Amino acid sequence: MCIRDRALAIAAKSTGIPLEDLTAAASKASSLGLPAYADGNPEGFLFPATYEFGPSATAEDVVTTMIGRFDQAASDLDLESAAAARGLDPLDVVTVASLLEGEVAPADYGKAARAIYNRLDKGMRLQLDSTVNYALGKSDLKLSAADLAVDSPYNTYKVKGLPPGPIGSPGEAALEAALNPEDGTWLYWVATDPDSLTTEFATTYEQFLVLKKKYQANAG
Repeated sequence: MCIRDRALAIAAKSTGIPLEDLTAAASKASSLGLPAYADGNPEGFLFPATYEFGPSATAEDVVTTMIGRFDQAASDLDLESAAAARGLDPLDVVTVASLLEGEVAPADYGKAARAIYNRLDKGMRLQLDSTVNYALGKSDLKLSAADLAVDSPYNTYKVKGLPPGPIGSPGEAALEAALNPEDGTWLYWVATDPDSLTTEFATTYEQFLVLKKKYQANAG
């Protein structure tokens, strides 16, 4: 199940609107306020927030409101103009923001965004577990060799560059970080202590291996 479908499933449960109705409404997202640069795909644009809907709300109302909340955040950040000023496509910004939410805690968004851009600039594969999990429709912390070999455009272990679109619906903090990453030379990060959400960053492969050992010691 993709993130969009999970968001719709949550909306269905909380509103009582049938999931099939919400899915049908999402398929018409282009006419419900979806930005043109989303290419008709609502994945990444059903904004994560708290919503209140009355008993007469329709599936179209729900999807329109969620997309509208994304549009509001994008407007607040001047996303399209800010992306263009940095030589970025706005869809790429949303995609990077979704990677940040899938990989690190909010405190590390800025560093992780810089590491992603540094890897892209060097032509390195991103090699992100979150994209493989998205391709497989799961959320495992430990992926097998078979998982990492999955044939998918979202498998950033095999495919260079960004995945073809967002792997989740990022909030405003992640979008802000994707537009304004911290300065640094980082190329790697490791969740050295997943229980405490501690992530450490490295510039060299040798430093990365040290962090990897630290993670293995903490993971047991």
